[in-house]
Amino acid sequence: MTQEFNLQPDPRILPMLGEINLAQWRCLAELVDNSIDGFLHAERQGLAVPNPEIEITLPVQDTPSARVSIQDNGPGMKAEILEKAVSAGWSGNNPIDTLGMFGMGFNIATARLGGITTVWTSVEGDPEDHGLCIDFEELRRQRNFRVPHLTRPKADPLSHGTSVIIERLKPEQRAWLVKVNNRGQVKKELSRAYSAMLRPGGVPISFSLGLNGNKVPATNHCVWNEDRFVDNAKFGPVHAVQRIDQKLADRPFCVECWQWLAATDEVCPACGKDKDVVKRKRHVHGWIGVQRYQSETNYGIDFIRNGRKIEIGNRDLFSWRDPNTDLEELEYPIDDPRHRGRIVGEVHLDHARVTYMKDRFDRTDPAWADMIGIVRGEGPLQPQKAANLGYSNNTSPLYKLFQVFRRPAPHNARIAGGWASILAVQDNDRAEEMVRSFNDGDAAYQTDEKWWELIQAVDNALLTPVGPGTPPSGGSGATDDPEDAPSPAPLPGFSGGTPPTPPDPTPGPRRPVVPPPPPPREPLADLTRLYLHESTGMRWDVKAFNVRANDQALGGKKVPWNSRTLPEGATEVYLNLNHPIFRSATMTPLDGVLVELAHKTADYTRGMPNAPIFSTILADLRDRYAGHLKLDPVALANGATLLFRSIARTLPATLGPTDDAAQLFAEFPSTEQEAIQRKMAARGVLNSSQIISTGRFLGFATPRIVTEFVLRRPDLFFDGKCWDSVYSDIDYPYPSATQEARASLLRQYEAMLQDALWLADQDPADIGRATRERLLRAALAVELLEPAGNEGDSAEPGPTPEDAHE
Repeated sequence: MTQEFNLQPDPRILPMLGEINLAQWRCLAELVDNSIDGFLHAERQGLAVPNPEIEITLPVQDTPSARVSIQDNGPGMKAEILEKAVSAGWSGNNPIDTLGMFGMGFNIATARLGGITTVWTSVEGDPEDHGLCIDFEELRRQRNFRVPHLTRPKADPLSHGTSVIIERLKPEQRAWLVKVNNRGQVKKELSRAYSAMLRPGGVPISFSLGLNGNKVPATNHCVWNEDRFVDNAKFGPVHAVQRIDQKLADRPFCVECWQWLAATDEVCPACGKDKDVVKRKRHVHGWIGVQRYQSETNYGIDFIRNGRKIEIGNRDLFSWRDPNTDLEELEYPIDDPRHRGRIVGEVHLDHARVTYMKDRFDRTDPAWADMIGIVRGEGPLQPQKAANLGYSNNTSPLYKLFQVFRRPAPHNARIAGGWASILAVQDNDRAEEMVRSFNDGDAAYQTDEKWWELIQAVDNALLTPVGPGTPPSGGSGATDDPEDAPSPAPLPGFSGGTPPTPPDPTPGPRRPVVPPPPPPREPLADLTRLYLHESTGMRWDVKAFNVRANDQALGGKKVPWNSRTLPEGATEVYLNLNHPIFRSATMTPLDGVLVELAHKTADYTRGMPNAPIFSTILADLRDRYAGHLKLDPVALANGATLLFRSIARTLPATLGPTDDAAQLFAEFPSTEQEAIQRKMAARGVLNSSQIISTGRFLGFATPRIVTEFVLRRPDLFFDGKCWDSVYSDIDYPYPSATQEARASLLRQYEAMLQDALWLADQDPADIGRATRERLLRAALAVELLEPAGNEGDSAEPGPTPEDAHE
């Protein structure tokens, strides 16, 4: 006896799909995906739609008649295709080359938003539109899924496209959509999700997306230009943007089961069919690069499938999972106390599986593991740890970026070129503020020149001595001498002398007096910016200049700065950086600008209701624009810890042929030897004798042990080895004088080392309770103790390949 069961779902299943928790922008994205699939299909058929466009219309008033519509100028559909396209779980949907995958997105999205969905579509040349209306209440009443085939005449037979209209919106959806901020959030999310296709030359296509008549722009990453690079000893020039373009061999794939097969399989082992097995292309492409600013939130890699971003700002590749222990360790960012990062990217994985919500790639898909090998490589990113575990020759894009750009600040910020060597802006708050202009489309901020100017300004400040008697770069003569007068001209006939100009023998009116050219003014890029005082609403578009003491703009010989407002609204601030006020330990050129603006703001708002006083305005401005000058306890503690690592790294290179590193280690007290060995064991060192014999054992010592070792063996750290101060070459005729001079130098460094050690040993909360003077002293000690010319890696020293067993 043959018996059949009718498993046709109840019509109530469709509205139940609307209970799936799908964000509003994702509902709209499902419908946008369908339009994009239409564009892609036409292009593959050689019938690409010129100027493809999609327009979304959302309600602006909370009324019962409110509706949502999505309309495109795509190729449209024939009636029989329309019927399948809106059917839940349509098996004919192509899961490989399209954004739609399971045939459920349309039904989930429309049911989530409202109770009635009408679709109209037509192809070019048809005299009428074809349509259908899905009314969930009507389907429940009639107990089946049959709906009328609607038609309507077309005004233009050559028109084509599809429109989806959702009505009888759910009250909660209607109330959410009419809010301006929520519509703005929808626009932002769509801008990010489709950014790869909203740009000119988009991948795989370009199209225009509108929301309530306004164009949705692409969200672009603010990265350093591709031609920016830093020379690395191992890799040579490492560019700030690394391109990825890796094609893998085609591989069998079962469209029915959504499974990769073995390279030789012709029949799917899961379903036993061969008709659904296809050879599928595998191509990992895109880029990763370095942002022009550090951020606690805005960094990570975007992963894309067929043009739509599935994961945005993902950081999975920044952690290392040990295959033996399955333990995961964060590797980036680890050098910044605030955990700010700046590595970003866009990687296309069109052949990889994603979840039905389209919010995550399937980590069990072999395609994901293939991508990790291409973008990140095998093994840890930390070079010493990778070598210790036997991983070598990693030349992946992420590995290169990590080696060169991982640090938020250079090892030695007092050496010119340090910030350029890692392409980082010293004042990160300023760098972040400039990103707003980039995001607003300001043409001047689309290239990285503005950020590069800030880096150059820091280098110029380090290369150009500042103090009395030093003119702006490129100039000469004017000084801060009390008289501030130019030197008298030499007498005629002597070297450098110029004979006086003879009187003009030509009768007639006297020649006009030509005023001398104005003295040189040096633009200060790091101080030139838009300043805003929020509580008063005052805005100052400042252009700052370093000028000579006799510049007319200062209006007086003893004035350290002055300003004037130009007719077009900009404010020019003139600073004499050679003025004695800037020789102060606490007064910086930035403070001069902020004081001037605070004075102008207080003067302008005087008499207004609730106008803040000068001191309040100045405090507000310093809080906003001088954040990098704050004595941050976390940053201070981290900087001190990194300092001792830097000092330890200098030892192996300073050992001479007669120095026995093993004997140096043997001179440590047993408790210190044990502490160092325990640290080696914790970091996975398998051959500690190799570490000890090369002098790298100090890299595993605590800051206190490093300090005591430096004081015991100063000859290994002075005379250009770690610090430039002369120690061994100090030589007086009397040995006692030589001994006293060396002891005096050592006492000076011991005091600074103890200050730095205090920072490294303290909890940030305890540092925050210290006096300002104590913090200033310790911070200056860390800065002064930075090894000369230190360019090493910031990671804690570890083993090399010779230290690891096979």
